[in-house]
Amino acid sequence: MNAENSGNSTDFTVGSSHRNPAPLGMTVKTTVERGDAYFTPRLYEMTITILEVLRGKEAAERIRTQGVSDNPPKSGFEYILVRIDCGYFYKVRGFDDDYRLTEGQFVTVSADGSTEHEIPSVIQQPQPQLIDWVFHPGESREGWVLLQIPEDDVNPLLIFKRQHVEGIYGRWRYVWFKLH
Repeated sequence: MNAENSGNSTDFTVGSSHRNPAPLGMTVKTTVERGDAYFTPRLYEMTITILEVLRGKEAAERIRTQGVSDNPPKSGFEYILVRIDCGYFYKVRGFDDDYRLTEGQFVTVSADGSTEHEIPSVIQQPQPQLIDWVFHPGESREGWVLLQIPEDDVNPLLIFKRQHVEGIYGRWRYVWFKLH
């Protein structure tokens, strides 16, 4: 499925909004831009699949054994570990722009999409690491991302915030995933 979306309620593309998030295990294809605002952006395809979600005691134990954080989650929240497979591919050959997946590109949100949850401070990212990984065109990688959600949230969502070249198209919306 392709998530080039408008975010409107009439958009039924899987992954296009909080009303139609991609389920666990479904691969969503989306476009990211590379370049700068002075030239035509170079477009690349990213594939994203949410493979596994751990929360509560199971996530806390894994975080403790890996030495990821020695702090508890924010009051009223619990840690959530998300195992994600990401791929980064050419749309058109001719350029070799790398892509760094940065902290803040994956964020947990409320089921209605209105509230983004703070990213916890960590000593190191869970292994295998996905955040701060530099993708080369044609590369895929599977890794973990540590986030937090309210303890009573039974239908949490994850958004992927695509990087884009500011001032060119600027229409790229989030890609939405279920975490349940």
